[in-house]
Amino acid sequence: MNSIHNILIVISTALMPGIEARGAIPLALALGFDPFTGLLMSYIASSLPSIILVYGLSWLEKHVIYKISFTRKIYQYALSKARKKAGEVERYNIVYVGLTLYVAIPLPLTGVWTGSLIVHILGLNKLKSIVSIFIGNLMACILILFPSYVLITS
Repeated sequence: MNSIHNILIVISTALMPGIEARGAIPLALALGFDPFTGLLMSYIASSLPSIILVYGLSWLEKHVIYKISFTRKIYQYALSKARKKAGEVERYNIVYVGLTLYVAIPLPLTGVWTGSLIVHILGLNKLKSIVSIFIGNLMACILILFPSYVLITS
């Protein structure tokens, strides 16, 4: 049985921008979680920020991010990266399919956080975007689970 400490480590890793479930799933397996539990914890924890970001980013920009020099600089850097990636999503005729596929690519800067920034930049429908991000994140989690399981358990 895994300790609360290990659960919190996996959840914290899944919440980190750029790492998300891509790092949390292998970590969960390495810490001894069964594949289903590791996948479920990582998926839920890495998906939740999209709701906060998609619905709250405008408020956060106005009331928090731009008021603090340090956070403003980090946010502007993240936005510049996301703007470059937004073009990749816009190329698809069906933007929500593009968003899903973009988030599903299990590489750094293609996950939930960047997908949520893209939604904000493009002004997409919030509910459709969150559904797209959740589906893409599930696809990425499954793509990460199988090679991680093979490498860690062999």
